[in-house]
Amino acid sequence: MKYLANIFRVLVGLLFIFSGLIKSNDPTGFSYKLDEYFSVFSEDLEAKQDSLTIQVKTLDGTVSNSFVLNPNSPVAEIHSSNTAWKAIPLENGLTDSIYFADASVIFNNTTLYESSINAEDSGSVLLEAEVICSINNKEVSSKLLEFISFEKNEDVTSIDVSSYFKQSSWLVDFFQGMRPYALAIAIFICVFEIVLGLGLLIGWSPKLIVGLSLVMIVFFTFLTWYSATFNKVTDCGCFGDAIKLSPWESFYKDIILLVSLLIILLGIKYIKPIFSNPFAVKLLTVFTILSVGFSIYCWHYLPVKNYLKFKKGNNIKEMVITPEGAPSDVYENVFIYSKDGKDEEFTIEDLSARDLKSEGYEFVDRIDKLISKGYEPEIHDFKIMNESRTNDYVDDFFANENWKLLVVINDIEKANLEALPELKELLKAWKKEGLEVYPLTASSAESVNDFRHEHQLEIPFYYGDKTNLKSIVRSNPGLVLFEGNVVRKTWPSTRLPSVKRLMKKIK
Repeated sequence: MKYLANIFRVLVGLLFIFSGLIKSNDPTGFSYKLDEYFSVFSEDLEAKQDSLTIQVKTLDGTVSNSFVLNPNSPVAEIHSSNTAWKAIPLENGLTDSIYFADASVIFNNTTLYESSINAEDSGSVLLEAEVICSINNKEVSSKLLEFISFEKNEDVTSIDVSSYFKQSSWLVDFFQGMRPYALAIAIFICVFEIVLGLGLLIGWSPKLIVGLSLVMIVFFTFLTWYSATFNKVTDCGCFGDAIKLSPWESFYKDIILLVSLLIILLGIKYIKPIFSNPFAVKLLTVFTILSVGFSIYCWHYLPVKNYLKFKKGNNIKEMVITPEGAPSDVYENVFIYSKDGKDEEFTIEDLSARDLKSEGYEFVDRIDKLISKGYEPEIHDFKIMNESRTNDYVDDFFANENWKLLVVINDIEKANLEALPELKELLKAWKKEGLEVYPLTASSAESVNDFRHEHQLEIPFYYGDKTNLKSIVRSNPGLVLFEGNVVRKTWPSTRLPSVKRLMKKIK
């Protein structure tokens, strides 16, 4: 046990230091992952609200719709209206006309009922509709609506649904409150992991170090188990190619580390410190300061070692385009039938060989089941969309073989505003050379337009995938210089090049 505990102590210590350095090299990417976890935990812990069912009964029948209660809207408002009568002359040229009025019932911008009614007698009620609202099959409101012609009529039925809200756990607010501190927590964990690894290597205060290491690895094991089991936080643009592990592979790695730490714990009496206590404390203090400084440097500027797809020398077009003849996804038609309350899946071959109806089965649904995964390019989410997100100009981007700039502002509201004057000067000089610039964001069009007007940016913005933008450059804004489709240089907002230096790059 003596040799086993010390061998595992060295191995786990080295792995902790390596893992901590990888994360410290890109604390921004690690903070993205933590923020994603906090967001997912908050969403999953939200109380599942009941639904408000609204029935509209008329002589034509009953229309029913269900809406999940929104805790931010304590009052549900159902809008009903009808237009004034309109006259449409008959085509035969006779003096008679057809009179009609439009009636509708709307809730949350969803039309529950609409009809065009003949207004033969404009002085009478043209249509009656009963609106019944229920929650958990319990009626909470009922109202008879009358639609008349000659004049426009509008009515609002207000229903207080606040007493039906389910309260969420305090953990929802806790995880939401953690999101603004994701970067600070990320840097702390990076440094903590490095210091624990060094502590294991030098054998300082073994009970404390092993105990803290167990706490940390249990924490990571839970996160990786959660990702793998619920398919959450599997691709958040966190570490690029630095750590290419699937959620299940990460979980198994943490299980191995957990077992290794338990072996160290069993043989902890055989772990002896290499240095004296005063020297060990000084050594750990120095490494803590260096680790904090390294993490802050990589956050303020860019990772010292770039593991992202959009790194210097990469041809992005080759990483985006699916090569001709590459295998595609293969799907199989699967039919779902139910019998005795149990759903079963059947293929087309099964259906041709059996008479499921005579066997008492009822058809439920048809799905396309993935049989084999086809080729997926290294970068599968790089988009350059227009404002309405209907057209993708990425092919036009690749067709431009000249020098070009990609300006990434993934979140307009969190952009480093101090860099804007310098950025505007760069873009002005760039456009003067007749070269193309592609500003790319994941923010809403409204936010972008307000931002452009406020800061007088005379450039049209394109829109991309949020996860992809976070994995292009770890800065907001960030600048990527392309020669054709090859990345030549990236700059953060905290270290933008001068106009002279930028132009020197393309000469």
